[in-house]
Amino acid sequence: MRDLFLLRDDVVFLNHGSFGACPRAVFEEYQRWQLELERQPVEFLARRVRGLMRDAREVLGRYVGADADDLVFVPNATTAVNIVAHSLLLHTGDELVVTDHEYGAVDRTWRFVCAESGATLVRAAIAVPVRTAGEIVESLWSAVTPRTRAICLSHITSPTALILPVGEIVR
Repeated sequence: MRDLFLLRDDVVFLNHGSFGACPRAVFEEYQRWQLELERQPVEFLARRVRGLMRDAREVLGRYVGADADDLVFVPNATTAVNIVAHSLLLHTGDELVVTDHEYGAVDRTWRFVCAESGATLVRAAIAVPVRTAGEIVESLWSAVTPRTRAICLSHITSPTALILPVGEIVR
């Protein structure tokens, strides 16, 4: 895996979520686009970027099974969660369920939104070690009540690297 990245040989890098490092091929593609922008910035930004972004949304839409018009690119997952969190109409008595393995910035977002709206943040405890996917599903759904308005969870958890069984949870 080390050859896929530009990291120095003396670096053991374990924080790919917060600050990169991106794989060499991604970095090279990024540089290619950056050069294209720099060679004719006005033409690129004023005339081409909307079409390029539309094309990218269409490719992504086909990949994830969504309409391109329903997709938007954001700088990172934390920004995406903030957009969703701040768009919900939560009220006093409503509940929002998260796991106790959530990424810090996402957890802070939900604490803020719940404090502002009067909603209650409910943490579903997922014990480790996990023996079966069913344990995770049961832990999460046992925290859900008739007052639950939304559930937020990471597919791969930040503090523990658990891969949550999203398919089973959604079913």
